[in-house]
Amino acid sequence: MDYINTVFNFLHAYSIVILPLALAIIFLFGLANWLSNPYRKQNKKLNVCYKGVCSHPDSVSKYADKLPEEYRRQWRVVVNCGAKPSLAFEFVPKRKRSHLLWLFVIAAVLCATYVAVYFVTARYFSYLIFQVVFWFAFGLVLVANRAVKISQERRARKVLAKLVSQLNKCAPYSCDIVEDTVKQLQQLNRHEVNDTIVGKASELLRNKGLESNRSVEEQRRLNSALNGLLQAYARNARRLGNSAKNGFASL
Repeated sequence: MDYINTVFNFLHAYSIVILPLALAIIFLFGLANWLSNPYRKQNKKLNVCYKGVCSHPDSVSKYADKLPEEYRRQWRVVVNCGAKPSLAFEFVPKRKRSHLLWLFVIAAVLCATYVAVYFVTARYFSYLIFQVVFWFAFGLVLVANRAVKISQERRARKVLAKLVSQLNKCAPYSCDIVEDTVKQLQQLNRHEVNDTIVGKASELLRNKGLESNRSVEEQRRLNSALNGLLQAYARNARRLGNSAKNGFASL
């Protein structure tokens, strides 16, 4: 009992130091968690990949290999399944760990001890008021920490969205689709190219989802196939026009 009284007397004697220190620990706890960003390294890697893809659109796979593991797996879906990046990529939230929790526990124990000090050693009403102040400050820290977490996640989503948007423009997600489309356009070109064939070619492009952005190489191959089809259509139109003229001339 004497030992407990000694401790309570010590806390009472140095309350002017201990109580502000406990309150300061609350804000130190909050600051440590506010500065902690579980997406920091991920955002850095995504930005490096974004800049690399913007600068060298023909080397997408090289930069995609440097993505974080969870997004590297999604990239493999794009490559192996021919999926569009915006359809294959999905944001993966990260759990935000609490930092300096042990320090907060010490401060909370000290704070609660002053309730006993109030009843045993000195009935300073300020000790009870401090309980309210302490936990109110802790509540504010939690609210602020929640707001910071939401802001960090929103920022991470924007960074990923920016990268995916760029990948949509130059990723080789449609290589197999483009190859199949080119073959079908060439097959159409083997027939007499008229308005019906041109309509089928337009419908083919829509059905294959190739009205969106494509890489330079994909665009070149499609343009070559389409140009061949349009040239055949123009030749057929001229031939029909000449036939019509000859028909009128014979009349």
